[in-house]
Amino acid sequence: MIDELDKIEEIYCTNRTKIRCFLINLLKKHEKDDFSLESLKKMVKETPFLMVAYVVNDDCIQESPNIYKDHINYEKQGLNRRSFLRYIRAKRDRFFMSDPYYNETSGKIYVLLYEEFEDKMLFSNFDIKEVLKELDLWDE
Repeated sequence: MIDELDKIEEIYCTNRTKIRCFLINLLKKHEKDDFSLESLKKMVKETPFLMVAYVVNDDCIQESPNIYKDHINYEKQGLNRRSFLRYIRAKRDRFFMSDPYYNETSGKIYVLLYEEFEDKMLFSNFDIKEVLKELDLWDE
């Protein structure tokens, strides 16, 4: 897995802008949606490569459960995300994209795309290897 993560990071670093634009465009279809549970479920279901999404309010409290393609996890709803958000909010961009990271729950490598709205923040975690394949950047 370490070799795969290294390979993904190398590709990611040289194609960061292209990947970021691609992911932002994937979410544009849902930019008029509210942040209801039904809207989040629809967004996750309909957005390719999106593995999990959740909403955090302006007080840094996770407002929604984690929405996956095949289930919902309520365990993190209500958690304070302030420590996690300090770094992201320091960037002060409407969108922030993390570096690739290994997700122990899924066993996959994700990137997080954060989108800031007036009083909420949307967190979307994408399967980066599948995104790289879609963009013809992954060579087996």
